[in-house]
Amino acid sequence: MIHYPPKGINIMDKKSIIGFILVFLIILAMPHYFKMINPEQPTAPNVVGGRQTTISKIDSSQQTIRVRHRQPTPKIQEKDILYTIDTKLYHIVLSNRGGGTLTSFILKNYRMIKNNDTTLVDLVQSGDVKSLFIKYISVDGDSVELNQPFSLDAPRGGVTPNNIWTLNETDSLSLSFVLKSSSRALARKTFVFYGDKYTIDLATDVTGSRENIAAQFYELSWEGGLPYTETLIKDDIDYSKAYAYNAGDAVDLDIKSGRKNQSSFTGNTGWTAIRNKYFTAAILASGNGVGYRLTAEGIPLEGKNFQKVFNMYLYLPVNTVNQTQLFIGPLDYQTIKKLDVNLDEIMNFGASIIRPISKGILWVFTWMHTLIPNYGWVLIIFSILLKVVLTPLTNKSTQSMKEMQKLAPKTEALKEKYGNDPQKLNTETMKLYKEHGVNPMGGCLPILLQMPILWALFIVFRSTIELRQAAFIGWITDLSAPDTIFTLPFAIPIYGSQINLLPILMVLSQIIQQKMSTVSSNQQQKMMMYFMPIVFFFLFNQFPSGLNLYYTLFNILSIIQQKWLTPNAKPKKPKQRTIDAIRQLQMKTKKR
Repeated sequence: MIHYPPKGINIMDKKSIIGFILVFLIILAMPHYFKMINPEQPTAPNVVGGRQTTISKIDSSQQTIRVRHRQPTPKIQEKDILYTIDTKLYHIVLSNRGGGTLTSFILKNYRMIKNNDTTLVDLVQSGDVKSLFIKYISVDGDSVELNQPFSLDAPRGGVTPNNIWTLNETDSLSLSFVLKSSSRALARKTFVFYGDKYTIDLATDVTGSRENIAAQFYELSWEGGLPYTETLIKDDIDYSKAYAYNAGDAVDLDIKSGRKNQSSFTGNTGWTAIRNKYFTAAILASGNGVGYRLTAEGIPLEGKNFQKVFNMYLYLPVNTVNQTQLFIGPLDYQTIKKLDVNLDEIMNFGASIIRPISKGILWVFTWMHTLIPNYGWVLIIFSILLKVVLTPLTNKSTQSMKEMQKLAPKTEALKEKYGNDPQKLNTETMKLYKEHGVNPMGGCLPILLQMPILWALFIVFRSTIELRQAAFIGWITDLSAPDTIFTLPFAIPIYGSQINLLPILMVLSQIIQQKMSTVSSNQQQKMMMYFMPIVFFFLFNQFPSGLNLYYTLFNILSIIQQKWLTPNAKPKKPKQRTIDAIRQLQMKTKKR
C-alpha cells in the first residue's frame, strides 16, 4: 500500500521552497536594481549656511578654465635641493621648492604590497607633488602659488654635508625656509621635526607679501591626496575621503568615478584632513583657521576601480605668523586621540549605538596584545572569555530548548487537534508552555546579544590599523582580510571570486549548532535552519578572516556547551490548571 503524505503539507513545502528561491534571487538582484533606478545625476550647487558643495561630472570635451599664475620674483634664484630627516617612525625627503614640500614620507612600521614586492608605505603620491604650498589671490587678480625654491636658513648645528639629519627619540630639528626679495622676506616656513612623534610643527609667515594679497587670508595646501596602500583597492576606495572640522562637527567630502566635487567654508576651522583606509594627512590649525576648501576628482582606472584624488586648503590669516601642525601617519586610535583636536571623528567605529562597543573591543584587544603578541590568540581567548560571561544566559536558553523538545509530542498533538483553527492552536500551545514554565523566545536572547558584538567586531577587524596585516597561523596571514585559498576566474554576485575557508567552516558549525537546537518537526522551520546559514555563507565570504574565526569558534564552543556542559533543568511539576483545582475541590466536598 502506498502512503501519501498529507496533501496540505506538500503544497506548503513547495511554496516554501519557491519562496526561499525568490528571496535569494531578490537579494542577488538588489544591487543591480538600485543601480538601475538610481543612476548618477549631476547635482546643482548646494549651499547650507556658509558651506558650499558642488558636484559635477568630468567632461573631457570641456575646455579648462585658464587661471593666470604668477610668482613673486626672489632676490636670488635658488637651486632645487633635497633634505632628508630620519626618525624611528618615518623617513622624509623634503624639497626646498615651495619652502618645504614633501616628496616622500615613508612610514617605517607599516608595509604594503607594490608590484608584487613588499615595501614600506609612502604617503606621498609620486609625480607632480604639491604638498604644503602657500597660495593666494593677488591684488591684480592673479592666482599666486609660491612654488619656487626657497633658501634654507642655517639650522642650529649647521647643515650636514649630505643634507641628512637622523633624530633620536628625544631629538628635535628646526628647519626654516625663506623666500626673499631685494628688500625683505616675502614668505617664511619653519618646520620642527620630533624624533618620537608623527606630528610636525609648521609656522607660516606671509606678512612680507601682505600688500600684494587681495583677501584677508591665504591657503596652506595639500594637493594630490594619498596613494592607495592596500592590496584590495576597493577597500581604499570605500574609505578614502576628505574632511574638515568646523563648528564642533566634522564634514566629509566623497567622490564617485568620473565626477568632480568640492566643498568650501569661511569661518572658524579646526583642521582639514585626507584619509585612505588606514592612514591620514591632516593640517591642524591650532586656533588660526578661518576657513577651508576641499576638492575631489574620481579618475577611472581599470574595471570598476578608480583613483580618488583629494586636495585640501586651510585658510590662514595674512596679518600674523600662523602656527599649525601636520599629522601624517597611521589612523591609530590612541595616537589620534592624544592630539585632542577631535581628529578621531574621521575614524569609522560604526553607528552611535555601536561605537562604544567597537571602542571597548579595540581597547580590550590592544590591552591583551601587550600580554599576548598574536592577535589570533587574543581573539580566541576573547571568544572563550565572552562565552564564559554569557554561560548562565546560554545555559538557561539551552534548558528552555530541551524542555521544548520534551514537549514536542504534545505540541504536535495540538497541531493535529487544532490544525484548522490557528488562533485556538496558538492559545493552547502558549498555555502548554506556560504550564511547564517554558519560554519559546528564550533561545533568541543569546543570538540578539551577539548581534551588536558581531557588528562591532566586523568594524574593528575591517577598519582599525591595529589588526592590519596581523597574521595568525597557516593560511590566515591577515586577520583584517579574507583568508583566501583560491581565486576563481570569474566573480559570483555577492560572494565574489575568492574561495575562503573560514566562512565554510563557520557555516558548517552554524548548521550543526542550529540542528541541535531545533525542536520542531515543521518543514518550514527546518528549511529556515538551512536557509540562514546559506545567506550567511554568501555575506561573510568577503568579511575579515578575524570575524569568521570568532564566529566559527563561538559556534564550536556553543556546540560543546550544549552537548556536554549544560546542566539538566530541575524537573518542574506542571502547574495545575484552575478548572482542575475546582473539580478536585468539588470532589472532596462531595465525599464529606
